[in-house]
Amino acid sequence: MSLRSIDRASLLAEVNGATPLADVESALRASDLTLDLSAPFEGTVDAWIAAGAPGSRSPWLDPADHLIAGFVAKLLDGRELVVRPAPRRAVGPDLLALIFGTGGRFGELTSVWLRVHPREVNRPETPFAHADPPVEAGEKTLWDAIAKVL
Repeated sequence: MSLRSIDRASLLAEVNGATPLADVESALRASDLTLDLSAPFEGTVDAWIAAGAPGSRSPWLDPADHLIAGFVAKLLDGRELVVRPAPRRAVGPDLLALIFGTGGRFGELTSVWLRVHPREVNRPETPFAHADPPVEAGEKTLWDAIAKVL
């Protein structure tokens, strides 16, 4: 099953990281919900998050909202990293930064709580364009140092 659970009050769905993203979207649509992607993604939920969640809503729409409320990841050394679903600013350091947009460099998601949206609500637009800058040399050096200890 592509959806482990749905919390309709908080609009969160728990999904398996190995599930194809298209299967998650199909299961959500059956519940009148959606991830509200601007373009389809061919691959698993883990691969989508590792790629930076292309097509998801802009984080600049609402700085208090979040695409990922919690997750379980298996780090490269086999340890499990668990961040329970909680308001983004209430969980301490941003450990999701080890997983989100890093191409699987530090581990893979086994389970993730994703923000979902009612199907009948239109996708809001950002008032300005935003693009993430490329990784700089100093950031790459830091990533390499983190990877050595994992």
